[in-house]
Amino acid sequence: MPALILLKSPGGAAPRETIPLDGDAFVIGRDADLCQIVIPHTAVSRKHAQITYAQGQYFIEDLKSRNHTFVNSKEVSTRTALRAEDKIKICDFLFKFHDERAKLPPPIPPRPLPDWMTKDKSEDDDPGGMTTIEATGSRLNAQQFLDAQPTDRLRALLEISTSLSRTLELEPLLGQVAATLLDVFRVADRCFVILCDDAGRPVPKAIKTRRVGGEEARFSKTIVKKALDSHQSYLSEDATGDTSLGPAASVAEFKIRSVMCVPLVSSDNRPLGALQVDTQDRLKKFREDDLNLLTIVANLVGVAVDKAKWHEAALAGAKERKEVELARAVQLGFLPQSFPEVDGYEFYAHYSPAQSIGGDYYDYIVLPNGRLAVVLGDVAGKGVPAALLVAKLSSEVRYCLLSESDPARAIGMLNDQMIRGGLGDRFVTLTAAVLDPIVNRIVVVNAGHMSPRWYRAASRDLADAISTEATGLPLGVMPEFEYEAATLDLEPGDILTVFTDGVTDAMAPNGEMFGADGVDRCLTPPVDSSDGVRPKTTGERLVQAVRRHANGRAQNDDIAVVCFGRSRAGDAPAPGRTRPGSLPFAEADPV
Repeated sequence: MPALILLKSPGGAAPRETIPLDGDAFVIGRDADLCQIVIPHTAVSRKHAQITYAQGQYFIEDLKSRNHTFVNSKEVSTRTALRAEDKIKICDFLFKFHDERAKLPPPIPPRPLPDWMTKDKSEDDDPGGMTTIEATGSRLNAQQFLDAQPTDRLRALLEISTSLSRTLELEPLLGQVAATLLDVFRVADRCFVILCDDAGRPVPKAIKTRRVGGEEARFSKTIVKKALDSHQSYLSEDATGDTSLGPAASVAEFKIRSVMCVPLVSSDNRPLGALQVDTQDRLKKFREDDLNLLTIVANLVGVAVDKAKWHEAALAGAKERKEVELARAVQLGFLPQSFPEVDGYEFYAHYSPAQSIGGDYYDYIVLPNGRLAVVLGDVAGKGVPAALLVAKLSSEVRYCLLSESDPARAIGMLNDQMIRGGLGDRFVTLTAAVLDPIVNRIVVVNAGHMSPRWYRAASRDLADAISTEATGLPLGVMPEFEYEAATLDLEPGDILTVFTDGVTDAMAPNGEMFGADGVDRCLTPPVDSSDGVRPKTTGERLVQAVRRHANGRAQNDDIAVVCFGRSRAGDAPAPGRTRPGSLPFAEADPV
């Protein structure tokens, strides 16, 4: 029965789980209610792809998923037929399409030897004869070939194999491969080593010619394309008479007579390039054993190119990880290195990005006249682009709040600065709370962010710090927008908590979100709690509750929490003026 075999999952190698395809349609995705094949991973769309069976053939199509579907490393853009052993990639999950109904192609019947191979070498060749051979080079029995070859050919093959195995930097060796082949094939006038660029176009990486001077040697794109498209080796005694090439002007223009071309193919059947050897002498012809030798060399070069590309990708990945680590260190440098020291007040903060670097931001900014601004923002998006905007936001916030004493006008100035700086299609939600500890008053301005939660100790209840009507637009949406402010008078024990939507959007394994109700439950301490009204214990209770809710599931979004409040009479000073923690939930031990 046809089936999907799981080869790889995000954790590495998979236990080769087999999923039988015993129906006519199978939807693949994250949603167990909508899909027959469920992949419970946040990177997979709810309905990601679909496999259908029609007229004896299986097909796959992408259902407009966020991260796309790939077959044999090519993105699926239309309904695509599946063949046995095709590799299907969905995010970090790799499947193999297994179909025991597939039959191997029938063996190619032996061809009679042409006259020029059987008659005495002293006789003249018949210039009018022409033979074209196409064969799948990967099926060649290398040992049988080696047992039948002269010593010079074995020596050349060993030299090429040894050279390719000693380095992962191929380009300096490709010229040596071309020169060796030109030396082995005495009838050849030219040899080309061709690799495909990132767009799939064939580009010559090494060219060797026997004739000195004259025009620059060029290969036939028609012949190379034929070999790459068919994944078969190609041999023609006289390419000018080969009707299968069609109207190939390059064959006549480059005066190509007898020619061999063998594709270079990766381990997952992707075309990597080709080897082309040709002659411009109508009296010289390549033989089938020449094609066998060139096919073995192409197999060796293909493996070496594949290894070199994997090595290059690994180096690029390591460089990218190093750059991300550096960006993370820089971003953490924008966050406060310690809590503010304000008599009669206590502060707490927690930050954990969904990726190595994120788009959440908070800061404490000391203002004139003993005031302190507590700012928390959320840049739309994640990763490096969001982190770059965080860098700009941190400097602009400080400048605007120090330049303008009125918090509402300062946030209006910040909005205009960010728009002039070129936010593009991005935006920022932000809350700024300016504390005056002398009169125990907070002025709050909200730019499209969730309203801070105000715990009032006297009544042991929660309230929004700023009304919905007073909440302004996010930064970057409309220039010259006028923001409103709300004023709160803090009593002993009152706490203000600001958080990003990574808290409310935290998702349990069953898909349930933490939600605003979960936040309210954590910020309202139990009746019998003796220490639950302090900012530190309140913030820690919220963070731990989100961890328990996620239960090991990866974060959907960056998470930032800032709590601060007025101490009660008799409260001990807050312990440890240290930097806030930033341990991601995915790495934290479950509570």
